[in-house]
Amino acid sequence: MSFLKIAWRNLRKNKGFSIINMMGLTLGLTCFFLLWGYIYHESNYDNFLSNANRIAYVNMEVKSNEEESFDNYRVTPTAVAPLLKREFPEVETAVRISSYYQAGLIEKEGNQIKEDKIRVVDPEFLTVFNYPVLAGDVKTPLQEPNSLVLTEAMADKYFPKENAIGKTMTIDKQDYKVTAIIETPPSHTEVKFNLLLSNTGLARYKEETWGAANDITYALLKTKATEKQLNDKINSYLPTVPGIKAAINLGYQFRITAIPLLDVHFSKKVGHGNIVYIYVFICLAMALLLISCINFTNLSLAHAFERGKEIGVKKVMGAQKNQLFFQFLTEGAFMVGISMLLALGLSYFIFPIFAQYLGLPMQLNLWTNPYFYAALLLFLIVVSLLASGWPAWVIARFNPVRVIKGNVAKSKSKFNLSNVLITFQYTVSIFLVICTFFAYKQMHFLQTTDTGLNRSQIVVLDGNLWNNQDRETLKKELLNRKSIQAVSASYDSPINIQGGYDINSVEGKAPNFSLSITAIPVEKDFRKLFEIPLLAGEDLSDADIIRSMDTSEARAYAFSINELAARKLGWTAEQAIGKSIQLNGRKGTIKAVLADFNFSSLQQAIQPVLLFPESYYFGNIFIKLNKGEDSRQALAEIATVWKTIKPNSPFESHFLDDDYADLYLQEQQTTKIMQLFALITVSIACIGLFALSTYAAQKRVKEIGIRKVLGASIHKIVALLTVDFILIVGIGFLLAVPLGFYAMHAWLGNFAYHTSLDWWVFLLAGLIIFVISTLSIASHAFRAASANPVNSLRNE
Repeated sequence: MSFLKIAWRNLRKNKGFSIINMMGLTLGLTCFFLLWGYIYHESNYDNFLSNANRIAYVNMEVKSNEEESFDNYRVTPTAVAPLLKREFPEVETAVRISSYYQAGLIEKEGNQIKEDKIRVVDPEFLTVFNYPVLAGDVKTPLQEPNSLVLTEAMADKYFPKENAIGKTMTIDKQDYKVTAIIETPPSHTEVKFNLLLSNTGLARYKEETWGAANDITYALLKTKATEKQLNDKINSYLPTVPGIKAAINLGYQFRITAIPLLDVHFSKKVGHGNIVYIYVFICLAMALLLISCINFTNLSLAHAFERGKEIGVKKVMGAQKNQLFFQFLTEGAFMVGISMLLALGLSYFIFPIFAQYLGLPMQLNLWTNPYFYAALLLFLIVVSLLASGWPAWVIARFNPVRVIKGNVAKSKSKFNLSNVLITFQYTVSIFLVICTFFAYKQMHFLQTTDTGLNRSQIVVLDGNLWNNQDRETLKKELLNRKSIQAVSASYDSPINIQGGYDINSVEGKAPNFSLSITAIPVEKDFRKLFEIPLLAGEDLSDADIIRSMDTSEARAYAFSINELAARKLGWTAEQAIGKSIQLNGRKGTIKAVLADFNFSSLQQAIQPVLLFPESYYFGNIFIKLNKGEDSRQALAEIATVWKTIKPNSPFESHFLDDDYADLYLQEQQTTKIMQLFALITVSIACIGLFALSTYAAQKRVKEIGIRKVLGASIHKIVALLTVDFILIVGIGFLLAVPLGFYAMHAWLGNFAYHTSLDWWVFLLAGLIIFVISTLSIASHAFRAASANPVNSLRNE
C-alpha cells in the first residue's frame, strides 16, 4: 500500500513527465484495442452459432477438357442438397439458399420499400442455422408455402410496437405470412439476410436438376471433423449420378468440397475475408504495443536519472534491491493501469467511429463476458512487466556512490539499450510509412488503370423493377434529356459478372469440345455505352434482339466474345466472325469480337467472356451521363423520369465506380488502417524522441555551458545534441527499406496487375520521418544551445 502512495505522490510531483509518458502509452493501447477489435471481429465469423463446428459449406468446381484448372462456382445445382441428405449418413440435413433477385419491393401502408438481403431457403434452414427464435413457430416456421421469417430488426422496422406473428407482408405483389421472428444475426457472419422466404412449392425446387447452379448449399453434419471423409465419398459417388455421368462422358470433371463453416470467411474459394490481412494486423497491433511499451521504458529510464540522488539516498539508508524494484515496478504499473483505463474508455467510444471509417458494420459484445475482464487483468500484468520491469530492474541496480555524485547517466557506448529500443521504434515507423505509401499507390493504380471499359459517369439503377415495355419507355425518355448520353442494361454488373456457362458444338471442333466461359445477357447498346473497343464484326441490332425473343426452334443468337475467348477457341478476331457455337443450349453465331476487358478485380487476370442479347430480364440499368454534366442535376432528371413511370417505387441509384470500389473493400480497409496507424506510430515515436532529447539536453546542460564559454556556436551545439538521434533515424531507415520491399513485393504479388516498387517512395518515406524527427529534436536542442551559460555554471 505504501508503494501505491509513493507512486501517487511521484505522479503528482512530476506531472509533465507523467502526462507525456501516459499519453504515449494510452495512444498506443487505444490503437491496440481498436485493431484487436477488428481482428476479433474478422476471426470469429459465425462462431456465435452453437452448432457452427458441424456446419459445412458445399462448394462445387467444374473443369472442361479444354481447361488446365477447375473453375470455382461457389454455388451448386438444386439436386446437391437432396442428394447429400439421401445418400450420405454423415449428413444430418442440408439446406439451399438463393438470393431473391437483387431486392424486393415491400408494400407498407401505400408505400413501396426496397429491401435487399432477402433469401429463399429450404424449410430446414433454422435447423442448420439455429438462430434463437424470439417469437412464433420454433420448430417448422418455413414449412408452408409463402411463409416468412423476420429478423428482430426487420420486425421492429415493419411492425413497430406490435406483434408481427401471423401478419401479412406483400413482397412484389405476393403475400407472405410472418411465422417467426429470430434474433438479428451479428455482423460477423457469411450468411447475411434480413428476411427468409420458404422455397416450398416453388417450381425450381420441385425436381432435382443438375443443369444449372444457383443455390448456396450448407450441410449439417452429424459429428464435427468429418469433412474430409465426406468429400472423398461424395466425389467417388458423383460419377454414378446420371446428370453428372453424361457431362463426364463429354470431358467434364466435377469436384464437390465440404468446407467447415468456421473456415469459410478466410477460404480463397468461397469466403470474403483474407487471412493475410489478419496476420498483418496482428503484427501491426503487436508492433504498436511494443513501440508504446518501449516509449514508456525509455522515458521511465530517462526520468530515473533525474531521481538518481533520491535512489542513492534510499540505498545508503538501507533500501534493498528488491524493495526498489517493487517500488518502481508499482509506480510504472500504476501509470500503466491508468493508461489502460483511459485506453479502454477511448476504445469503447471510438470503436463505432473506427468501424464507420473502415466502412465495416462491426459489432462487439465483450463487456458482459467475464473472460474479457480476466484477459484484461492478464494483459495489464504483461504490459506492466514489458513497460516497467526493465526500468525497475535497472534502477534497483544503481550504484549509490555514483548516483549521489551524478554519474549514473554516463554510458561508454552510444548504442545502449535506449538507443536500440528507439531504433526499433523508428524501424517499425518507417516500415509502416513505406507500406502506407505503396498501399495508397496501389489503390490509386486500381482506381485509374484502364480495365478495357469506360465506367466513369455511369449511373446504375435496379433493373429488377422493370418489365420490357416500361424499361424501353424509360430509355426513350432519358435519351431525350440533354444530360444523358446512352442507356443500356445487363443481368450482372460488367465489373462483377457471375454467370458461369459452357461453349460447345463449336464449328470446326470435335463433338466433345467444351470451353467454360463467363457470360452475361445484355441489352442492345451495352458495348457502345461502356465504350468497349470493337475489333471485328458488328454491334447488336434490333433484329438480333427480336430473334433472341423467338421461342421457336428457329431462334438464333448473335454472340459477342472478347479477343481472349476467340484465341481460346483457336481463332483470330476476324476468323471468329460468323462461326457457329452453342452456349448452354443457345444456338447462334459470333457477330462481334471485342477487345479484352477486366470484369472482376484486378487481382485476377482477364478471362474469356461472352455477351448475348436479352430482352425480358435485367438486374441493372446503366445510364451514361454526358461529359461535364452536373451529376446532381442529372440524377434529379433521372429521378423525375423514374417517378413519371413508377410513381410508387422508391428511386435509388448509385455510380458504377462505387461498385468497382467495393471489389477492393478489404484493400481499402487495409490502406485506411495503415494510414491511420502509421501516423499514430510516428507520433508515438516522436513523443519518445521529443522527451528523450529534452532529457539528453538537461543532462548535458553544464557541458553546453562550458562549450559556449569556450566559443562554440549555437549551430555546432545543436548539431552535437542532434547527431546521435539523427543517426538512430538513419539506422532505422536502413533496416526498414529491405523489410518494406519484401513485404510490399509479397503483397503486390496478390494482384495480377499492380503498381511498381519505385525507389523514390522509399526515399520519400525516410525523408518525411527524417524531417519530423529533426524538428522534434532540434527545437529542444536550439533552446538548450541558446540558454545563458551563466545559469548552468553559477554553482561550479
